[in-house]
Amino acid sequence: MNDRIELRSDNAAGVAPEILTAIAGANSGGALAYGGDDWTARLQQTVADVFEDPDVRVFPVVSGTAANALALAALCPPWGAVLGHETAHIIRNECGATSMFAGGAMLLGLEGPGSLVSPDALEATFASTGWGDPHNSQPAVLSLTCPTDMGALYRPEQIAALAHQAKERGLRVHLDGARIANAIAALGCSPADLTWRAGVDVLSLGATKNGALSTDAIVCFDRDPADQLVYRLKRAGHVASKMRFQSVQLDAYLTGDLWLRLATTCR
Repeated sequence: MNDRIELRSDNAAGVAPEILTAIAGANSGGALAYGGDDWTARLQQTVADVFEDPDVRVFPVVSGTAANALALAALCPPWGAVLGHETAHIIRNECGATSMFAGGAMLLGLEGPGSLVSPDALEATFASTGWGDPHNSQPAVLSLTCPTDMGALYRPEQIAALAHQAKERGLRVHLDGARIANAIAALGCSPADLTWRAGVDVLSLGATKNGALSTDAIVCFDRDPADQLVYRLKRAGHVASKMRFQSVQLDAYLTGDLWLRLATTCR
């Protein structure tokens, strides 16, 4: 038994035994490549059940940066701007990955207390935008992070209010959920309440920071970005030939509330 508690980043933590067991179970015989396997099909149904959305689509990727950058690229045109808190991971820690995959889209940091986007700052940005002026990048996506890198939480009603404010201006809404299991466990809400019911179009679903070995995912509640991601992921090198080993991690992670139990356990 490990009697030590890991106090470094959750990136330094080990893999949950349940997920290692699931990987070993998938390592028997052959399976169709590139997501044509039974584990990937089962993952799609598991995500639909967990998020209470029969039309949701999930795309495994190898990192949270890939999930964020590719998701935002599917939501934002090259002349657009992604709005997020000035401390957001996409702005401070991802080396411009979103701008690269989105063909040059601008990342714009907004103020807000406690690392949360302020409705007033969002409105001020809208007021100062030259809408329809080709000299100005056009705000296209609002990206929220829950929990933030500072540990702050948006409640579902806060996300809903910001999403409504953004969508009145024609923006789409992205949620960086690198640690979303921690938020759901802390808030006691359902995954659906914190995402699509609150107006989120696309979720970056974190798993590596909470017990998975090598995979995160993009979860699409909107058909248009999902249709784009079929091609964007391949072009970016994120359609794994042995996708079953990614999918089985995510399926085990989400099955039986393992992800929520891991979020409340010191490892």
